[in-house]
This record gives sequence, C-alpha cells and structure tokens, in this order.
Amino acid sequence: MDHKKSPQELIKPIIELFSNGQIQEAFDALETLIKEYPNQPILFNICGVIYKQIGQLDEAIKRFEKALAINPNYAEAHNNLGVTLQNLGLMDEAVKSYEKAVAIKPDYAEAHNNLGNIFKELEQLDAAVKSYEKVIAINPDYPEAHYNLGNTLRELGQLETAIKSYEKVIAIKPDYAEVHNNLGNTLNDLGQLNAAVKSYEKALAIKPDYANAYNNLGFTLQELGQHGDAVKNYEKALDINPDYAEAHNNLGNAHNDLGQLDVAIKCYEKALAINPDYSNAYYNLSIRKKY
Repeated sequence: MDHKKSPQELIKPIIELFSNGQIQEAFDALETLIKEYPNQPILFNICGVIYKQIGQLDEAIKRFEKALAINPNYAEAHNNLGVTLQNLGLMDEAVKSYEKAVAIKPDYAEAHNNLGNIFKELEQLDAAVKSYEKVIAINPDYPEAHYNLGNTLRELGQLETAIKSYEKVIAIKPDYAEVHNNLGNTLNDLGQLNAAVKSYEKALAIKPDYANAYNNLGFTLQELGQHGDAVKNYEKALDINPDYAEAHNNLGNAHNDLGQLDVAIKCYEKALAINPDYSNAYYNLSIRKKY
C-alpha cells in the first residue's frame, strides 16, 4: 500500500470496481484500506455509499455514523446519512442530518436541494421553496433545483412563477423531458391549451416512451375537442404502460365523447381492475351504465 497517496486517491480504484459491478471486490479493497487507515472518515463514507447503492440501508447508516464519529463536521456524511434515513421513511431524523450538513457547509447546494425535497414530501411547501431558492443562490445553473422549485410553486398555485422556473431549467438543460411535461401541465392549468400541446410534444420528442406525457397530451387534445387524436395518444400511453389506470379512464372519457359508450365502459372497467379504489373511474362507469 502506498502511504504517500491520500485516501481520496486510494478510493478511486474502489469506485471503479463498484462502477464495473465488482461489488465484493470493492468491499474487500475497502476493508483492506480501513484496516490500514482506521481513522479516515472518507473510507467509512464511501463504504456507506456502496451499501446504500446495493440497498443495505441499515449497514449504510452504520458506516455514515462511524464516519461522523471520527469527524462530526463531515458535511457529506451528514448529507448521505440524511438520504438514507429518508429512504427508510425516518423523515425527522433525515431533516436533522440535512440541517447539520448545511450548518457545517452553508454553500452545500445538494444538501439544500435534498432538504427542499424532504420539506416538499412533508408538505411544508414554503420551507421547501426557501431551500430551493438557497440552492439557486449558490448555483444558479442547478437545473434540478429550478425544476423542484417550479413543481412546488405549482402546488402552491403560483402558476406564472412556476412557468418561469421551468423556463430557466429548459434554458440550462433543453432536453429535460419531465420539465417540458410539467410546463405543459401548468400551461394547461392556465387554460393555455395550444401552448401546453407544444410542451408535451417537446417532452415526447426527447423521450418517446414517456407514457405520462402521452396521457397529458391526450387530455389536452380532448379539451380542445380533438377526441380522435386524444384516443390515439391515450392508446400510445397504454402501449407503453398497460397498467396505467388514469389513461384507461381518460380513454373511456374520449370514447364516450365520440359516442362509443360500450368501448368507454370497457375502458372504465379496465381502470378499476387495475385500481379498484379509483373513484373517478367508478363514478364514470356508474353514470354510463345508467343509460
């Protein structure tokens, strides 16, 4: 072992082993390094990351905690611990870990973004907005933060501001299909249906197997009275994802608008077979069966 190399240099081949799928070899090499460098927190942190990647979250937590026992001011380990705790549904503990990370390293954009995500998941939307705004203040070209901010603003009903966030993402990362899709949804909310159609079409040009965008495009075309085209898009969504209950329900509505009641009923029944608790499909089916 070359003692002149830093632990950061020594872990590079370990990361390469893991990236190549040689997981056991990566662990073996790490264990050797840890025996030689038992007080290097980076080794326990990278060990935790590998455990997390292979789904052994409890083992990952132990390694992150070991890294933090050696260096309590290790912001990256606090952030990684937060992600792992969040994956386990331990939300309060995860928030504390993210907050420790940003207290130690106030310009840690990724940790601020993770904090925003957990606040959004906890429906603390105003707090989420503040976290995303901190990310953008640190790194104005962070597309995920603009995207997450746009989604949160949309949930808050601030649609025009959400659109600005989505447009910033597109300026940074034009091939971000999910942003074009959500921009379409927001334009739809504002009644700008033709603009929404264009956004969905852009999403699908980037990601042709995007079932959700086909469903949304179908819904918007239906609102525009283009029922035949709506049917085609719902069918494309279902070709990609046959278990897409919402698309079956929407396809039923489109067939109903075309006067094809028997076909519509079959679509609602398929939606309910996939999701028996789908109240909208149940309502649509019950109304149609009355006639």
